[in-house]
Amino acid sequence: MSTLTSSTATVVKVTTSGSSTGGPISIPGLQVGDALVLISPYGFWPGYSFEAVVSVADELQQLVALDWSTVDFTFYLLRGV
Repeated sequence: MSTLTSSTATVVKVTTSGSSTGGPISIPGLQVGDALVLISPYGFWPGYSFEAVVSVADELQQLVALDWSTVDFTFYLLRGV
């Protein structure tokens, strides 16, 4: 038997540039637990290029030490799931 649980989630859309060295990207308003579900441009993956779940308020961690400071990213996150 299957059980479906439904809850309301908020979509958070953020556009910002990457980091020049990896590490934190300052994004005021992000909350611990926000789940990263999509990154544009495509080819970047939650959990590989960037953390899959926000671990520090107001920051998203870039997990690779590459200079992406000239790349404009759009991040789509879910809050409340």
